[in-house]
Amino acid sequence: MTLLISHRFSSVRNAEHIVVLEHGRVLERGDHDSLIAAAGRYAALFDLQAQGYR
Repeated sequence: MTLLISHRFSSVRNAEHIVVLEHGRVLERGDHDSLIAAAGRYAALFDLQAQGYR
């Protein structure tokens, strides 16, 4: 098992399991596709970061 902590979504996009933390609490967990589909915090932050590359 490998643990990766990153603020760059391109680094975690292919991870099998992503855990979104805020103030030490778990907000969301899942893979990239399920977190995007849930349209929660991960999706909002992913979109915000992706805007910088458009």
